[in-house]
Amino acid sequence: MSYPLRYPFSWFLARMGITISININFIHDDEENVFVATSKDIQGLVLEAENFNTLKKEIEEAIPNLLVFSFPRSSALTYTQGQP
Repeated sequence: MSYPLRYPFSWFLARMGITISININFIHDDEENVFVATSKDIQGLVLEAENFNTLKKEIEEAIPNLLVFSFPRSSALTYTQGQP
């Protein structure tokens, strides 16, 4: 069971141990030949990389930092990568 981050009370439920899901959109920009990741769930998440694996690594590094920046109380929560 998971609950989307963009829904009300998501941080309350996360503190209770409910898994919170984050939707990330991926596209390939053919003109620039890069992969781009964005998310409406996490403010400021716009990343690009030359290949998909590098983009995944950048996302894994960026999400915890952006969560703390966007939701200061989230620093007590832990981030774990889920399966798609």
